[in-house]
Amino acid sequence: MKLLIQIYVFILFALLSANAFSQDIDPLIVLDSAQNKIQHIKSYTADAEINVDVDFLRMSPRKAKITYQYPNKLDVDTKGFIMIPKYGFRPFMKTVAGEDNMVVFAGREDIDGNTCFILKLLPKADGKIVMIKLWIRIDDYLVQRSETFTRRSGSFLIDFKYGKQLLPDKMTFKFETKGINIPWRIMGNSIEVDEGKFKDKDMKTGSVSIVFSNYIVNFNDDDR
Repeated sequence: MKLLIQIYVFILFALLSANAFSQDIDPLIVLDSAQNKIQHIKSYTADAEINVDVDFLRMSPRKAKITYQYPNKLDVDTKGFIMIPKYGFRPFMKTVAGEDNMVVFAGREDIDGNTCFILKLLPKADGKIVMIKLWIRIDDYLVQRSETFTRRSGSFLIDFKYGKQLLPDKMTFKFETKGINIPWRIMGNSIEVDEGKFKDKDMKTGSVSIVFSNYIVNFNDDDR
């Protein structure tokens, strides 16, 4: 009996300590730190290679030239059809900054050797997004992972990998393929679609990976 009491006291102390430590983390400060990390980025241009992995779709990798200018101007210059996520190329924390969210601290997690704060962002107004979950690296406040939950389009997860830039060298999107809208009219001979798999009603996932190179940040027109 004495041993059980000691175990109970130890568990209770551990839970109270963890809760107290969590309360020391101000989620708004973490979010502001992540946003401030890239606040000076007003534009960028980069080369990108886009690979699609969807079970009903076969297509070769596509190369593109991406140009972004604050706040919402985006140009994707490529040949043929490419499949890119809607939120793919705007610096992610600038997207978050444009929303009015309630922010909640949700713990910590290690991802690819990086310890991350976990934040949950809950929009105060009704809209397309229900919740955004962010994994923000403790050491440099870069976003390691995000997961967005929408009202009608399911959820999608983005993993970010960085090199020497504050912008990612690679982004991998994972998303639900059920009900995905494919623009058939612009598909060429280099794209094959399995219509049976496409019409399958079972929920499945797909992914798009984007590798960036040759970044020019805050460019002048002469740099492009």
